[in-house]
Order: sequence, then C-alpha cells, then structure tokens
Amino acid sequence: MTRARSLALVALTLLSGCQLTPPAAIPPPSLQLMESQPLVLAPGCEATSSVMVEFIVRMDGSTDSLQVSPAPQCVREALTAWVSSFRYLPPAADIPSGVEWLMVSARRGS
Repeated sequence: MTRARSLALVALTLLSGCQLTPPAAIPPPSLQLMESQPLVLAPGCEATSSVMVEFIVRMDGSTDSLQVSPAPQCVREALTAWVSSFRYLPPAADIPSGVEWLMVSARRGS
C-alpha cells in the first residue's frame, strides 16, 4: 500500500507541473509606428516641464485631432509638426493615443 501511495504521489507531482491549456499568447501592440520625421526645435526653444500631446490614430495610419498641453509656443509648434508626421500601420479602428515629451539637455562630454 505504501508503494502505491508513493507512486500516486510521484505521478501527481509530475502532473501538477503540466498545463492542460497553453498560456495565452501576448497580443501584438495595438499601434505600430512605421515612420516619423525628426523633432526639430528652433534655436533657444526650451521647455521646463513635460508636454503631453494627445491625438487620434486614424484608420489610414495618420494622426488627427492633436491636443497639446500648455507649453511655450515654439515647443507646441515643434511637437505638433512632429506628431503630425507620425505614420502608423493602419489600425482596424480609430485609436486615441498620446505621447509625453520631456526636454533633457546636457553639455557635450558630461
């Protein structure tokens, strides 16, 4: 009887590591950026805090309905031009999205 219990215990231990169903596949990201132009800030244009740009990715992969949080006008214009250049793999439906931008600067060689 002890041997039968030991075998049953070993079998249950081995089976406890098996899964009946495979783990769920991780879905691909809902948006895939395919192209964008570089961000170009005018000389002397600076921001002291992060700037949020909210937008809609349309079914053709373009961006629309941009809303930029308060920031210096030069930053708002640069971010608007940059985000307007984004081209995404066309989604199945319009998708709200956004980016948060933060200016980080340092001297060369630091």
